[in-house]
Amino acid sequence: MKVPRRSVWILLISLFSASPLAVSAQELLVMDSLVVSNRSGLENTLQGNVAGLRVKSWSGTPGTQAIINIRGLSLDPTDDSTLPLILINGIPIIAGPSPVTAINPLSYYSPEQIERIEVIKSIDQLAAYGVQAPNGAINIVMKEGTAGPLHVRASAFAGANFLSDFNYRKDAFYDFNTIARREVYRSGSMVQEQRVLVDGGGDFGSYLFGLDNHQDKGGFRSATFGRQSLFLNARYNITPKLEAHFYNNLALADRNGRYAGEYDRRLPLSVIDEETAFMDKKRNVALLSTMGLTYRFHPNLSIRSLAGLSYEGASRDTYIPSDILNGNIYASSEAYKRQLITINTSLNYRTSLSDQWKMDMTLGHELRNTDNRLTSVDGGRSLESGGSNFVKVVTGYNANQTEALSDHNVERLLSFFGVWKWDYRDDLQLNLTLRTDGSSLYERKWGLYPALGFSYHLKNAWNVPLTVSASAGKTGVLNRPEAYRGELIGMGDYYNANMLGVGQLYPAFRDAKSADVYQFDAGVSYALTPSLTLSVDYFSKTYQDFAYLRYLPNIQGVDYQYETGAKLGLSGFEFTLDGRWVQTERFSWSTNLNLAAYRNRVKELPQDLANTSLSHLVALGTGDPITSLIAYEGGQQKVVGNSEATRFGGFSNFLSFGNITASFTLTYAAGADVIAESFSSRYAVASIGGAFPLKQAETPYYFMEGDGVNAVYQGIRTIEDGSFIRLSRAAVAYRLGSVLKSSLPLSDAELFVRGDNLLTLSKYGGINPEENVAGIRASDLRHTGTPLPAAIVLGLKLVF
Repeated sequence: MKVPRRSVWILLISLFSASPLAVSAQELLVMDSLVVSNRSGLENTLQGNVAGLRVKSWSGTPGTQAIINIRGLSLDPTDDSTLPLILINGIPIIAGPSPVTAINPLSYYSPEQIERIEVIKSIDQLAAYGVQAPNGAINIVMKEGTAGPLHVRASAFAGANFLSDFNYRKDAFYDFNTIARREVYRSGSMVQEQRVLVDGGGDFGSYLFGLDNHQDKGGFRSATFGRQSLFLNARYNITPKLEAHFYNNLALADRNGRYAGEYDRRLPLSVIDEETAFMDKKRNVALLSTMGLTYRFHPNLSIRSLAGLSYEGASRDTYIPSDILNGNIYASSEAYKRQLITINTSLNYRTSLSDQWKMDMTLGHELRNTDNRLTSVDGGRSLESGGSNFVKVVTGYNANQTEALSDHNVERLLSFFGVWKWDYRDDLQLNLTLRTDGSSLYERKWGLYPALGFSYHLKNAWNVPLTVSASAGKTGVLNRPEAYRGELIGMGDYYNANMLGVGQLYPAFRDAKSADVYQFDAGVSYALTPSLTLSVDYFSKTYQDFAYLRYLPNIQGVDYQYETGAKLGLSGFEFTLDGRWVQTERFSWSTNLNLAAYRNRVKELPQDLANTSLSHLVALGTGDPITSLIAYEGGQQKVVGNSEATRFGGFSNFLSFGNITASFTLTYAAGADVIAESFSSRYAVASIGGAFPLKQAETPYYFMEGDGVNAVYQGIRTIEDGSFIRLSRAAVAYRLGSVLKSSLPLSDAELFVRGDNLLTLSKYGGINPEENVAGIRASDLRHTGTPLPAAIVLGLKLVF
């Protein structure tokens, strides 16, 4: 169910305890009323439900995170900085996939745990999070137990994955070895899940705990993904004025097999018939633990302290046996530990300034500590130097064959914030936010992030069912850590625990600071009829003062330096049409249609662009999309397409007749182009005299890789339209309660059938029009996802 957006403000004020900042959301989704995805990862359930929330299903590998974006520029989809801020009960969590295992942290939480999801987009709300939320925020509010006798809820489903439109020639790899393509993928596999929830409570408070198991074998041979989680959500009334809230979630996730979610699918092996010697084991252990204390001095004055620990330990062991073609083997062992500690304390005061004016004020501070540690040992051996012993390779019996790497990243972010809300006769709401963030990494530590917004309801004063709103303000984007600390590297040959050192490639950038993001929002919401509401929102964002490298003549051993500059723009309209067409005792029908139309563009680029790390943008001018696809034609760079969709959205229907419910969600996108590289038009410059042979190219465009005599020309076969319409999710359920209550001790029961990715309509020549992370379908499929399987399951829910 989607709550009308302009009533969300009032609802969230009454639910203040969900977030220490009392931030209002623009969209509120009740999880039990959504079409849940069979795939792990909460973003798959959100897809298509919120205007402006783009969830790009680039990979069908189970446990892989979709690319998530809210009113943000996806300049680097593999980077955490493009993610929205993800919170659970108001606490920031580690949300980006680990670089070691690529397992999705959003798969640790089951949809059955979740009460609702709040999507925050407008600047007067986002400014309260400062540099943590330049690309929007998503707050996941977990279910709490119900006071009273113990309740037990159990559910399970099982079904199959299959590639309904599989064509191995559309997605060949190993230099487009179509036979290998057929060997690696399989036509069907099992997906299943089991879950138990127990809740209850009394005057002391309430509790809810549960256990969840999810298993998905995806579409690869000998590949599996599994996740188990154990969670507890409890609220305890210590005294009439003091309340404690605890949430804990422990998750174990593992993935085995080839092509397990990496952005780069290249491997130095041809397909072999027997792969039992091949090993790629990935394991994640994750813990989220939060504790909140709220003390109410009187009904209008309270203080709250909320502390959270988000931890993830990831490890990977890889062994690739000898390849007959090149005679080499490869083995590695990696571990990456990430820890995010957050402490947030706030004072909230509410008062009536007069009979017509009310004020809500929150003042507080936040401390965020990030600690990431990486260790890695890897090596390769040839057949001539002793065969393929895994232990010898990773322990480094030969220092010339093994390499070790370590890295340690620590950052502390200290913030102070104030949020003021004024309400005039329930018609006019004014919001003022001030936040300042200071990072331990850079000398220009502090940034100020102010915002102001209003919302005015014309219903009471003018008898017009119209709401208008506007806001303006600023947030920031933290640049990559190496800009602040310098490029430190701990790397060297490993032999008897020596020769491993730490060096500095270049010093820290002393003028580094967070990039600035200025945003303006405006919107209207009009009730066309009592059951039909249209909302239109506009936003405009400007990103400026990015950190980039400028290359210099090599004087005194330094050949580059950091600078700040450049200015990019993103703007768009978002349309939402909510309709409740029929509402009777026996039958109901409601719909949600949303559409976003976005435009990104270059506003300013550095001088002498070719001598900077942004040289790949040299073909762009003012007004061109920053997501442009750039190729060469006759030795000159030229814009040949746009990798990002300019229009996207979703359409959902929810129907209920007696004990039967049915629902489905369509997603769509248009305006994105995909460059498909040529299979055969690839040439080394040295072999053809430096001139690209157009007679064998399918288009007059090509890429140039490398430089000098080692450069390679890569021809482009086609430039394709990546537009699509997809039946993303569908479900039919039948409530069996009245049938089973007489014979079993049940209070409710439900039988359901649910499907994912059932149909995709597109002119795209590959398997999945969203599979290309950078908009380029490379000839060796690097930076390309895996085919998106359909999944159909049969399940049962029981309530005792």
